[in-house]
Amino acid sequence: MIKIGRLDVSLERRQLYLQGRPIRVGTRAFDVLQVLIEAGGKLASKEEIFRRVWPETIVEESNLQVHISSLRKMLGDDKDLIKTIPGRGYCLTCPNETEGRTGTRTLAWTGKSASKEALQTSNVPLRHTPLIGRETALGDVKCALGQSPLVTLVGTGGVGKTQLGLEVARVLNPLFAEVRCVDLSTAERPGSTLNAIANGLACGSSIGTVTATDLIHAIGCRKMLVMLDNCEHVILETASICEQLVESNPNLRILVTSREPLRARFEQIYRVAPLEVPSEEAGHDDILGCSAAHMFMSRARAYDPRFQADAENITLIGTLCRRLDGLPLALELAAAQVAARGIRDLVAQLDNRFRVLAGGHRTAPAQQQTLKAALDRSHQFLCQRERIVLRRIGVFRGAFALNAACEVVAREDLAAADVTEAIAGLVAKSLLTSRPSGSFMTYYLLETTRAYALQMLAEAGESEIMVRRHEYYLRTCGAVTHEFDATDASNDRARLAIQDS
Repeated sequence: MIKIGRLDVSLERRQLYLQGRPIRVGTRAFDVLQVLIEAGGKLASKEEIFRRVWPETIVEESNLQVHISSLRKMLGDDKDLIKTIPGRGYCLTCPNETEGRTGTRTLAWTGKSASKEALQTSNVPLRHTPLIGRETALGDVKCALGQSPLVTLVGTGGVGKTQLGLEVARVLNPLFAEVRCVDLSTAERPGSTLNAIANGLACGSSIGTVTATDLIHAIGCRKMLVMLDNCEHVILETASICEQLVESNPNLRILVTSREPLRARFEQIYRVAPLEVPSEEAGHDDILGCSAAHMFMSRARAYDPRFQADAENITLIGTLCRRLDGLPLALELAAAQVAARGIRDLVAQLDNRFRVLAGGHRTAPAQQQTLKAALDRSHQFLCQRERIVLRRIGVFRGAFALNAACEVVAREDLAAADVTEAIAGLVAKSLLTSRPSGSFMTYYLLETTRAYALQMLAEAGESEIMVRRHEYYLRTCGAVTHEFDATDASNDRARLAIQDS
């Protein structure tokens, strides 16, 4: 690290630091500064600077003057350290240093940063609670980042994408010169995404709007791991920025969390699953061995050290974990209620989960304050067709096939093709889970998502008619069907239309 007045300079990272905070500097300006540094306090002629900085381009002397002026502005009160030698060039001096035999003061080269802590090469928060049940996921994501420069953690709201991403950043911190985490939930509109990323990477500018080129130049070729958290509301711009950044820097790795994939080049997707839940037949040992139960008890004891996992409580914990789908956010919110309600009453009230599971950490983001807020955030990113299909498929309990959804959900306001397209969108946005069944796909809603869908269905005044259509379909076609015949489908729709009337 080289200290020049109030600035610290890393030639290896091509980065300037002011009071330990990285600041933006243009590529040409940094090249000029490097020539002055390497001159060791001696004259760097204009000809030498032009040859080094613009090797294949003829430029006006005013271009050089602009970059010199920019460097002096960064130096502030130390701007006179860059001396102009009229008609010849420039030299860089440093005060408070021993003078050499020529009488020219040389730069201060230091073996370490002036303030190693101040450089803040990582802004990853410390972990004070254990990350439970993510050992396999942690290894998988680390492996994915070794194979791809861009990895996206995808999953439903409350599944723990952020916590997994932060743990990956902590584990990989020693392998990178810098690790930075950027929360994009603060980007209120797509146009502010670049500025939010620049500020999060400590590359912010006081000159106003940041461009992708500015960001690329600020990062340079530094070996960095960047985590971009909560990207779903600015997903298009985030995808574009990520593509440009990984194309410009082979040493960069980007870890994204989002409720849907970026669909960007170079992207590798990792779907974050809920924690493991016990089966209905599980014994006490099997329940305690599940990661969902382990997390719930850990958090319940943090809220109430008196909480005991006796035989009755263990059975209730198994039920609670299943009904909350192993979602870490839901388990956290439930654990917070144990001291006041007791686990038996808590399980009994899960039919009213959106009223009961509220009151998260006061410092948590709004979407993590209540279970309903997490689903509301997902719902707001759906198009109208996806919203209609989501609430209507709430009548399906358990797995269902695509043609079943088309027969029950499609009405005069929604064609079967619209239902098919919406189903694909809901899967992509982590509100609907798909799994293969032979050569076909079946779909199901998590219980919490289904409860939300049924609430939306009631608010839309469609509960009675959709339940009637679903019951008629089950009587005539079965719960899960795969074979699709256009003639039969047309007849089914006609019969369902009669049921509607």
